[in-house]
Amino acid sequence: MRRTVAAVMVAVAIAVPAPAHAAGNGEWSVNPTPPAEPGPAPRLYFFLESPPGTSVQDSVRVTNLADQPRTFRLYGADAYNTPNDGGFGLRTQDAAQVDIGAWTRVGAATVTVPAKSQADVPFVITVPTNATPGDHVGGVVAMEEQPGATTKQNGVDVTVRRAVAARVYLRVSGPTVPGLRIDGVNLSNDTPWLPSTVDGTYTYDVVNTGNLHLPPTLSVRVTGLFGHKVRQHGAVPQIDLLPGARTRLGGTVSGVWPFDVVTTSVTVTADGGVKARAQDTTVVVSWPALAAVVIALALFIWYRRRRAAAITAKPRRRLPEPVTVR
Repeated sequence: MRRTVAAVMVAVAIAVPAPAHAAGNGEWSVNPTPPAEPGPAPRLYFFLESPPGTSVQDSVRVTNLADQPRTFRLYGADAYNTPNDGGFGLRTQDAAQVDIGAWTRVGAATVTVPAKSQADVPFVITVPTNATPGDHVGGVVAMEEQPGATTKQNGVDVTVRRAVAARVYLRVSGPTVPGLRIDGVNLSNDTPWLPSTVDGTYTYDVVNTGNLHLPPTLSVRVTGLFGHKVRQHGAVPQIDLLPGARTRLGGTVSGVWPFDVVTTSVTVTADGGVKARAQDTTVVVSWPALAAVVIALALFIWYRRRRAAAITAKPRRRLPEPVTVR
């Protein structure tokens, strides 16, 4: 029996160096509506500011790049960081929105955009009076009304309803406290054997302890016994960490000695003088090799003792004196 399951995939653009581009998937794009007098660089994201208890208004532009009309659902969504790689994500429409997604009201629930055309849709963000100071991050999402793609997962046809979003960074007025922390630095390694080196995997958690979103600079240094070089593989990730978020990052290394003391040091810095550092020391022991060495040493000692006992001169046995009988 063939089954079809509906799913939603939200695509969010990642910050890239200039030239900046709108968030899009090649078929449609979503970005802030340009102002009447645009500056030298286009707005890639919404950067807004408002005190508690007030509203802020703006407009999002949905551009249809296809050769036929498309209808989109529009909604506000809360942002989050994925727990294992720090990726930037947005809540789906059926998820509970508790922050900026709940504060956002889009001017039209749906919009039909003609082929090779665009539509500007206003939206309002109403900040509650009890909103906490600092950054609140989300997005305005344009999701296709009808699923436009199908893929297979575990033998099941999955209908994918795609979505594209423009990020919204809203700063609520009040005290700002940026902060970062590194937790759980750990290095695990393959079972070492003599005489070859082994590979390893390191992990660590980055926690945003403040109320501002931070794109931190990460630095990882791994050294072995006597400072010998342990090679790292893969690029250090670039993340945009939201307030209160925790994510686990890591990488792989090679060149760990069978008997080693490996120090993994992680440093994270961000604008505003924010810096955190943590390290962990891992003692690497080749237990199979150590056991083989101990057994070989024990056999050697046993052999030497046995050989020494064999060649040691033993005293001759004294015979009793003869007894004279008269």
